[in-house]
Parts: sequence; structure tokens; C-alpha cells
Amino acid sequence: MNAVIIYDEFDYAANAKAMLERAAHRTDETAHWGVRLWRVDVLKLPPVAEVALAEAVEAHLIMLAMRQVQSLLPWLMDWLERWATRRQIQEAALAVWGGGSADTRLARATPELSQFAGHHGLSLIFDDNAMAEDQSSMDASDLHKREVSLTPTFQHILEEPMRDY
Repeated sequence: MNAVIIYDEFDYAANAKAMLERAAHRTDETAHWGVRLWRVDVLKLPPVAEVALAEAVEAHLIMLAMRQVQSLLPWLMDWLERWATRRQIQEAALAVWGGGSADTRLARATPELSQFAGHHGLSLIFDDNAMAEDQSSMDASDLHKREVSLTPTFQHILEEPMRDY
């Protein structure tokens, strides 16, 4: 199987590649990932982006292994669009991998990636504890707000006189 890892820091790329190899080893002794690494900033250079695209058309997985993505970079979205329309593997997936680091900030890119994946029929895979922690804290905050709010229905129940049964 083929994967392209787009990264911003080499240690993220190396860790993501090692994780893919461990996963392949655990699932099937004969499985092997052919992995190509591309630093995200070089994808804004047209000749380099074309070479990366040529390598990626047969990829089963495109993995974004990045520490800092507040919103997706325009040249990265352009490259992903071109890859999605040229890809030869219809069951391909897009993965976002933050290395399990709480420092990773990919949450703001999530809606954009979800929309992109849905539009192109891609599976979207997340392995980002920071996003899970952010979502968990948002859920807890919402639950607390609901807990302390006084809805009209609840207000009506509280104002009803108590009846003896």
C-alpha cells in the first residue's frame, strides 16, 4: 500500500511513518507501506508540487502530519484538490495525525477537511488527542451551561404548587 505523508516538522513525519509500519506489522505480516514524505511548504512550488502529485496518484493514504495548522494553507488545499481529482485509488483516505501531542492545533482545519473529504468521497481519519481533548472540554462546557440554565419548562415545573399524593 502507498502513503504520502505531508509534514511540517521532520520528527512528525518520522513518527507518522513508524506508526504506519507498526500498524501494518500488527495487521498482516505481508503488508507493507510504501511511504513518500513531502514537506508542506514545498508544495507551493509548482514544479515540486507536480512531482509530489505524480507520486501521490496511486496513494491509498494521504497523511497530514503537522504540529501547527490553524487553517489549511491555500497551496495545500490546491494540491489536495488536484490529488483528489487525479487519484487512481478510489478507496483512498485522508488522515490527520498530530502525533498524540496536546500541542497540535488542527481543530480549526477540521470542518474544512471534513467538507473536502465528503465532497471527494474520501475516508477521513483523525489521530489527534488535542482535538479530542478540545472537543471533550467543549462538551463539558455545554453540559455545564445546560445544567445551570433554567428552561421555560423547568421554570414552570418549579412554580407549580406541590401536591400531596
